[in-house]
This record gives sequence, C-alpha cells and structure tokens, in this order.
Amino acid sequence: MSLSSFLSTITRWLRRPTPQFDPAWESVLEREFDHWSLLDDAELERMRMLVARFVRENNWEAAQGMELTDDVKVVIAAQASMLLLGLDIDEFFDVTSVIVHRSTVRLSGTHRGAAGTVTSGTQHLAGQAHPKGPVLLSWSAVQRGARRPEHGSNVVYHEFAHRLDMLDGITDGTPPLGDPVAVARWVEVCTAAFERVQAGDSVLRGYAATNPAEFFAVSTELFFNRPCDLRDHEPALYAELQAFYGQDPALRMPCDTSRPVA
Repeated sequence: MSLSSFLSTITRWLRRPTPQFDPAWESVLEREFDHWSLLDDAELERMRMLVARFVRENNWEAAQGMELTDDVKVVIAAQASMLLLGLDIDEFFDVTSVIVHRSTVRLSGTHRGAAGTVTSGTQHLAGQAHPKGPVLLSWSAVQRGARRPEHGSNVVYHEFAHRLDMLDGITDGTPPLGDPVAVARWVEVCTAAFERVQAGDSVLRGYAATNPAEFFAVSTELFFNRPCDLRDHEPALYAELQAFYGQDPALRMPCDTSRPVA
C-alpha cells in the first residue's frame, strides 16, 4: 500500500461516525450487569460510547444454536468496555470476531494457549482469546459474571484482559506500559504476588499461578469484582492495576473497614 493510500485509510477510519447508544440498552444493563449501577455520570457517558462502538463495530458469531440478540451483545460489550473506561483507547484492536457459545466452549484438537502453551484433546472452557483473532465466550458464564461479581470470576474481564496483554505482541502478563521504570515496578510487584499464589497464600484463585498471562487476567477479574479484598490483601498489586486501568473500583463500593489490612 502506498503512503497516500495508507493516509487515506487512516483518515476514513478517524472520520467514522460515532455509533449511537440505544436508550433501550440502559434497562438491559441495569438489570443484567451489576457494575453498571456503580458508575457515575461521567463514567456512564464514556461507557455508553464504548458499548455502542463495541456492539456496532465488532463482528459477532453464534455457536451451539446461540441466538445473538442485541441484549446479548450489549451485556458482553459493557463488561469488555469496563476495562477501557480509564484507558486512552476506545476499542480492542485485532479482534476478528466475538464468538458466543450458548454454554461451555468445547474445543477439540491441538490448541495454543494465551501464553504460547500447546495442548491437545477436548477442552471445556468458559472463554478463550486468540492473538489477532477471535474471542470465544460462554454465554452462561458471561451472565454469571455480570450478575454475581461477588464470586470474583468474570470471563469477559478475563479474556479481554488477555487482549490488552497481547497489544504489544507478547502475551506475558505485562500489558503495554510505555515506561521502562513502570515495567520494572510492574514485574517486581507481580512476580512477588505470583509467588504468593503459587505458595497458596493469596486472595487470588489458584488458576492465577498457571503463568504470568493468567495471573494478569485473574488479577483483573478480582480488581473489578472484589476490589476491597484485592486492595486489602495485595495493596501493591492493586496499586499497579489502578495505575494501569486508570480506575479505583474500591471507591465505587462499600468496603468493610473493620477488617484488618494484610
């Protein structure tokens, strides 16, 4: 592609009309996505733009006879957009499609994991993110995560945290930070917290000990779902995630101040 063609493509991309948030989606999110009610007016304004863009500009595919309604797309889009709320980007790049399965995602054959691991056989998953490819999600798991954040798990947060990790081309648990000093501090803090998970001495679930990529994804789930627990037990890790995401979820919900800080 010539330079003039490239610049013309970029100009057309920047001039894209902003997708409009359907007012009917508001009641869907108030009912189906617990975190929606925690956002202030400024956050809601940005979230509505992010949700509309995610719904309208992503390619959606259904699996296992799943019916892809606007309600389904909006609930997924809102959770994915929570990760972008405090960032300087408005979309997840290189996602070729969002594939929604009705229940468990079943994959057969040889599979490459987010951290470059390779497995074979049949896998039963709640979701999966492919570098420069699709994101697969179980709708039943999506609903559980949206409605019951106190359980700590959220497949959409998890898989789209992987997509943020992949932005620099390396899925290693360190998203693009843009500063060598920040990267060094991130690695130091996350390595110490990762070792505590391996030792069974952490508020993070054991799956975080799989590898650094899964550690970041699981940490993201807890950061948004049970921020008070993460802040109290892993304050340094919480501070790193707070700085990266540009959000302080613990301020959005009441914390039990009577509990001792670890």
